[in-house]
Amino acid sequence: MALREDGIGQTWLVPRRLVSFIPDNHLCFFITNLVDGLDFKKNERKYKYTKGKPAYSRHMLTRLVIMASVDGIFSSRKIMKLAEENMVYMYLSGMDKPDFRTICRFKIECAEQIEEAFKMTVIVAKNSGMVKLKHIAIDGTKIKANASSTNLINQEEIQTIRELLKKGIETDEEEDKIYGDKRGDEIPPELLSKTKVKKMIQEARKANSDTKNENKLRKTSSKLLEQASRSPEQKKLVLKKLEHAENELEKTKQKTISLTDPESRWMMNKKNRMELSYNMQIAVDYDSGIILANTVTQDPTDHYQLIPQIEHTIETIGQLPDDTAISADYGYFTKTNLQYLDENEFDGYIPNRKQAHETKKHFKTYKPFSKHNFIYNYEKDFYLCPNNEKLEYKKTYKYNNVNMRQYYTNKCLNCTNQLECTGKNRVRIITDYGNVLSKRMALKMGTEKGKIEFAKRKMTVEWPFGNIKENLKYTEYLTRGIKQTQTENNLIIISHNIKRIHNQKQNKNISNNQLNT
Repeated sequence: MALREDGIGQTWLVPRRLVSFIPDNHLCFFITNLVDGLDFKKNERKYKYTKGKPAYSRHMLTRLVIMASVDGIFSSRKIMKLAEENMVYMYLSGMDKPDFRTICRFKIECAEQIEEAFKMTVIVAKNSGMVKLKHIAIDGTKIKANASSTNLINQEEIQTIRELLKKGIETDEEEDKIYGDKRGDEIPPELLSKTKVKKMIQEARKANSDTKNENKLRKTSSKLLEQASRSPEQKKLVLKKLEHAENELEKTKQKTISLTDPESRWMMNKKNRMELSYNMQIAVDYDSGIILANTVTQDPTDHYQLIPQIEHTIETIGQLPDDTAISADYGYFTKTNLQYLDENEFDGYIPNRKQAHETKKHFKTYKPFSKHNFIYNYEKDFYLCPNNEKLEYKKTYKYNNVNMRQYYTNKCLNCTNQLECTGKNRVRIITDYGNVLSKRMALKMGTEKGKIEFAKRKMTVEWPFGNIKENLKYTEYLTRGIKQTQTENNLIIISHNIKRIHNQKQNKNISNNQLNT
């Protein structure tokens, strides 16, 4: 067998193009085509006819950050390194080498274009026939914020720091009036006597013992005071931080927030531990696994997130078909959400707390005469028992200011299943205390179709979260603030959708080749 010569250091007579080193089916070519469809004219206009070094192409920077997110890389410093060393990134950058600060600024400046790139992945998937819109599942997960849990502050500390800073400013003004241009540490002639000096020291010690506010401050607040004392500019920065922190405290019922990211919130994670986090919400197409909508919210609950997800989906791909099923967990089971689904005639599937609990526990004991097996007739206002007997409406009474409607029939006394259903010599009474929409949804979820549709939710929405957290290793946001985390979130979802589209195309090409052979 012949041995190849070591080719390191050799030069080519005709230089080869970078693209010749990249496989034909590489994702970077799809990303290039996707980004070419974005419009950056508005962003690029401000760089025209200005002095200084020409700015980098917005298309080039977008290609870099999207390719990096597909590879699970979100650090701007690492992207800069890849643009200098990696063939794929060198091709996407056109051999340009932007520094990490340029990449950081670009993510903030072109947040709208990155969001448009996400929407384009959805449109491409829909136009290629991947997105069927037969079933859409909605869910959320908590992602840890880039915020220190020790760098906390509350309203009392904010007020204390402001008072101390105000006191310091007033002291400076008074000293300016007294000393003028002098240092102020010269000893006045009248203080040269020992008795007067001793008296001043005693008064100062007494004043210090009376000030309790300084002792209440945490280490974080003490550092803010230290920063403010350096210069007037630093004092302005501290006051700006305090204003931002106070505004965020007013928005939430939580008592403390983090100064590193005041917009993050305390949320319970999967391990039942409180962490400073954001709530990532997604809507996923069942057939393709494409994420149709995504938002980052400060709300620890899912109660108000169903409507935004549906509306964002419609905004991206247009009106949903009439037969589209929409499923969500019991965290979305609210009167507002049920009313929205009903008014817009969406085919929704959301279990109440009891039904969700039964689904998770996988109860093996089936109770044929459970209340959920009594079917309600909305047109004629009666319940139908499992033995096809009607329980007519009889009366209404109030309990805790809630109208309780009762349904029953005397035919229970002659029923062969009386003992199993209600007990000896008794009639079965169905008490209805919920609103019509929640009743309708609960009965719908108890049907066979409701159980099948809701079972699709777990298969649809859980694995994208698994892909993001396990494959992309994305368990914590790198940026701070709700706007920047939303941009970062868009990049994560873009990478997920691009991989789904690319894998689908690859599978089609493989199957077509197999058919041809």
